[in-house]
Amino acid sequence: MINILLFLKRFFTRNIWLKVGSLLLALIMWFYIVNELNKGSEADRQFLNKILPSDSVVAKKLTIKALLVGRPRWGYTVDPRKAVIVPDYCIVVGTKDLLSKIRFAYTTPIDVTSASKPFTKSVPLNPIAPGVFMEETLVQVTVPVEKQ
Repeated sequence: MINILLFLKRFFTRNIWLKVGSLLLALIMWFYIVNELNKGSEADRQFLNKILPSDSVVAKKLTIKALLVGRPRWGYTVDPRKAVIVPDYCIVVGTKDLLSKIRFAYTTPIDVTSASKPFTKSVPLNPIAPGVFMEETLVQVTVPVEKQ
């Protein structure tokens, strides 16, 4: 028992200046890191305040519609209403007055020129409007090409 107490006494009293110095360096480093994290958080807040106006910001779920261009091969038709889109909706964020005017999100144009059979294509969504933010996502569009 006495050996343990003697060991503990030596452990805490030997090289005391090194231990105090290590503690001070650890505290200085901790304060520096906390300060940098707070700066980053403030910069993030300022960035969000710049891009998002102070008006009421809302999120809205929009149905995605396929934007088909061109004409299929002679004797075939394409009905955009029958196109299968996965996922079939997206979430957008913007001001309340701006989003109240928007009903749908559209894909980038899909060319159906000379198509004679159904096909599936992966396409991004078209940007909606300045000030409306949406996740950049790809959608799978299955275009139904039917014989007349």
